[in-house]
Amino acid sequence: MMLTVFAACTSAVLCAAFLIHSASAADAVRRGIEICGVSVIPSLFPMMFLSQYIVKSGAAELAGGLLDKPVRLLFGLPGICGVALLTAFIGGYPAGARAAESLTADGKITREQGERLADIAFCAGPGFAIGMIGGELYKNKSVGLLILTAQAFSCIIIGTVLKFVFKDKESFSASRTKSPQRISRGSDAFVQSAANTASTMLNMCSFIILFQVIISMLDTTGINTALGMLTQTAGLGDKGKMLLPCAVEVTSGSILSVSAGLPFTAFVAGFGGLSVHFQNFAVCRTIRPKKQVYFLIRIIQGGLCSIIVTFALRLPCFASIVLPVSGSAAQAVPVRFSRVSVGFGCAMIVMCLMSVICLPSEKEMIKS
Repeated sequence: MMLTVFAACTSAVLCAAFLIHSASAADAVRRGIEICGVSVIPSLFPMMFLSQYIVKSGAAELAGGLLDKPVRLLFGLPGICGVALLTAFIGGYPAGARAAESLTADGKITREQGERLADIAFCAGPGFAIGMIGGELYKNKSVGLLILTAQAFSCIIIGTVLKFVFKDKESFSASRTKSPQRISRGSDAFVQSAANTASTMLNMCSFIILFQVIISMLDTTGINTALGMLTQTAGLGDKGKMLLPCAVEVTSGSILSVSAGLPFTAFVAGFGGLSVHFQNFAVCRTIRPKKQVYFLIRIIQGGLCSIIVTFALRLPCFASIVLPVSGSAAQAVPVRFSRVSVGFGCAMIVMCLMSVICLPSEKEMIKS
């Protein structure tokens, strides 16, 4: 009952905010579409499709044999889960969760194993860490590499700890779970992978656009300013104004976090932001992760990334690559279209829509 009342009140407040500040909301939608067209779809679509195809075609089982010993030793999971971990490290935030969901839905791992895998396979990926944070914000790609390395180590630490936490709840030394479904081959695997990837990309883009609108409303209505005043009174200074944007959306949060220093940027990238978390929840329909545990792990991962980066900066090999960043670097990085990115982004969105609308469902393909 309380949740229903809260949802109704929230809906009424949002409706009023959208009506009063419709121009700001529209600008935020355009900004979200720009982010999807310029960055998200071009950088993530190929890797997410590849991870889907590896699972659907049966190649994941071959790779799982090679990764079986290290994955079982570190995480207590079947070797096939190593494919999802590699996908997360290479493809970025939602790719790991999507690979874990695909392995679970195809019956290659249990739901409990899939849930734990989705908790572990969470990483910004080289595109965001090195390209965005290192190249665009800090003007030094070595900084992004440091953050990416910190995230990889934090995933390993969390996965190793979870191995012992859940060792009494299920046996991870058992043989690999056999899939109840037949392995798709050739064109079937290709079409299923394209359809699943298109659906995932639409979910991702919808959340990115939505949270861009939410951030805009927080700024326009003065909520973020009020929170900044409260936190400034509490002794946090100007950093209080960063809390909501950093918690809501990782891209905007990373831009603002630069003025607070690299360890804070590492925390923001390790935590991921609510937009990414909701993308993972939308993807993990079979897994259905426990949200309390999931959010606790994300906070711990953000803290681990910050600690690792803090200690790394004291080493001589990193002292020379990190330069002081002026306050101007924390200004929003403008997103601009090139002629190529406009056409490519629009084409990818149209292809996603066509795939979801026109292609038959996965169940129908399996029956046929």
